[in-house]
Order: sequence, then structure tokens, then C-alpha cells
Amino acid sequence: MPSEEYSAGTISRRIALKELHKYVSSSAYIAEDIIAPHGHLLVPKGTRLAYLGASLKTFEENLRLWGFLSIPITMQKAFDVADLESILQTARDQIPNIDSQLTQETITQIENVFSRITNGTCSSQDVSLLAEQGRTIAKEVSRAPQLMLCLGKVRRWDRYTYVHSLNVALLSGFLANRIFPGRPEIAENVSVGALLHDLGKALIPLDVLNKPGSLSDEELTIMKNHAVLGFELAKSNGIKDLSILSVIRGHHERYSGNGYPDGLTKNNIRMEARIAAVSDVFDALTAKRVYKDAITSREAVSIMIDSMNEHFDPAVVRALLVSVGLFPPGTGVELSDGSLGVIVGSRGNDLMRPEVLLHIDNTGNKVKGLKIIDLSKSEDLYVRFPINDVGKTAF
Repeated sequence: MPSEEYSAGTISRRIALKELHKYVSSSAYIAEDIIAPHGHLLVPKGTRLAYLGASLKTFEENLRLWGFLSIPITMQKAFDVADLESILQTARDQIPNIDSQLTQETITQIENVFSRITNGTCSSQDVSLLAEQGRTIAKEVSRAPQLMLCLGKVRRWDRYTYVHSLNVALLSGFLANRIFPGRPEIAENVSVGALLHDLGKALIPLDVLNKPGSLSDEELTIMKNHAVLGFELAKSNGIKDLSILSVIRGHHERYSGNGYPDGLTKNNIRMEARIAAVSDVFDALTAKRVYKDAITSREAVSIMIDSMNEHFDPAVVRALLVSVGLFPPGTGVELSDGSLGVIVGSRGNDLMRPEVLLHIDNTGNKVKGLKIIDLSKSEDLYVRFPINDVGKTAF
């Protein structure tokens, strides 16, 4: 392993002459003047290796004649937001992911059901079709290991509730698969329940629902009623499964018993509702609203860990933490060997070793094609530090 030194925007290392050919197409340049034993300048500092071109072999032979076996080089760590966006788009195109048409259809379907509830024309068929969409989503989630790249940010405040419902369904199904591998029925039920979990908000006055600021005690009471209203709406429109209904009624129950509407504690809250509660709060924290800015995934998980034993099932928060990791999907990172990439997900339990889509290899050259490294399977590689965070993608 060559010796290395890091500074802002660069990485310096000493490389063997026989390795020179690997760096010719990179941003590498000579880090120091190369001076012959008698004091004659052979190669000035700042010479780009790319400029050597066809003369590389002669250059190497001449250095060997003067007794050099290695030279110091410096590489630029060029990695801007445009790079990140481009890499993420490659990931979305080539890694199994949630179908974008399905997400658009689901958001529109949620919006239509809310509208019909508001004007009193909602039918059992409307709710049944939306529930069926939730089952489709659960199947999609099981095939999308990099789900955290799929969650969409809300571009219009008036669509928040619909996109939020989809995000909670996606994340709930994903966490259920992590906690209960081989139990697809749990992921399906929690996805359906999460998709329907805010139905009751269709009956909450808009001036309360979208109020830019703190709610009064009276307004808070009205808002809290949405869990019971949604439960009753779903039940009266043909939803009979208790695990689905528990998500709708119980996604604001809290582990310590200080939630609503029933003040349930710990295992008295069905697991499906405990999973949805974590997903609901995580997405709410990371969304930009009319009354607050979004925070990063990492900040959201930190807040939830602080409240873990009081508000949330610790097992579900741990599953979320492993999924998000210390470096959330969409974060540009530099690895321990100097290569650059973007976090696309996490399969193992080591928070420092997620899956990384490589962009620039350790010789400073751009990686061709799709190359994903699972750091949990590598003993030598780890994330040295994050470079940038693109954040959530938009539907």
C-alpha cells in the first residue's frame, strides 16, 4: 500500500514506476520536482502524467537510469453535485428499483381517494383498489434493495400528504422485510396499512392540516382525531384485516404509552403499527414543509435514537439505522484507498461499510459502467469521510 497524504480537494501518494501507466488518464500530476543526484532538474513539479502520452515508457526508463523506483504524485478529488446526480441516475437506471410509473400512479390514486372522501363520494371499491396498490408496492419493495434512493421529496406542499403516504408505505415494507425476512405477508400488510394510514386527514379542515405554525390545543385535538377517523373509514369501506387496521389506528401510538388514540404500550401495539410509526416520523422529519425545512437522513435517525425507548420500538429503529447507515444513500464518499463513490444502500450490519457505487478508482480514473462494492465484504476498504449529500430524489 503506497504512503498517502490528504488535503482539501487532493490526495497525494508515492507510486512505483511500474504503476505509472494506471495514472496516465487520471488527474494526477508530479507532486515535487524530480532532481537527479547531481542537481539537474529531470521533471518539474506540476507536470501532468497525461501529458507524457506515448513517451511514458521512455520517461520511466530514464528515471530508472537515475536510480528512481517511485515518484510522488498528487490527484485532484473532483466530485461535484453534477457528478453525484449523474452517478445516482446511473444507479436508478441499472439497479433494481421502484417503478417510477407505479409511484406516480399511486400518488394520483391516493389523491383521488382523499378527494372522494372529502366530498362524500368515496366507495369501498376506491379503498379496495388503493389497498391492492399497497400489495403491489410490497412486492416491488422486496425487489429493490436500494430503496432509500427511491423515497421522493415533496415538490409541492399541497401534495405532501399523498407523497408522504407512499413514502411511509415504501419504507414500512422495506423495514418489515429487514426485520422479518421470509415473511412477505407482514411486509404486505404493513405496506397496505401505511398507504392508508392518513385517510382520516381527508376529513381534517385544511386550515388545521396545513397550518404554518404550532397548533392550538383545540386544533391539536382535531388533528389527533385523524387516526380514529381513518380507522373507521377503512373499516366501513371493506378493510377487515386487523394488522392493516392497526397501522391506520395505531401509527401514533408510542412505545412508552404516551401516544394516541389508545395509549398502548410496547407489545400491546401491533408490530405493523410500530414499524409504520418509525417510518412515519422519519419521512416527516426529512420532508420540507410550509412550516419547517427538511433535515438530513442522518440527523433524523439521530433524533429518533434519542427518543428510541420512549417513542419507538428499539428493534425497528435499529433496522432503520442499519438501512440509512452513518452515511445515507445519495452521499458522496471517499474510501480508504482514495477512490470516490456514492452510497447506494446497506445490506450488512456494519454502519461504516455500506454499498458504494464507484465513480473514480484509486488511480484517479473514472470507473466505466456500473461497479458496486459491498464494503461489508471487504476487510481493507472503508469510508474515510463523506464529500457531499445529494439528498432525496424527486418523483
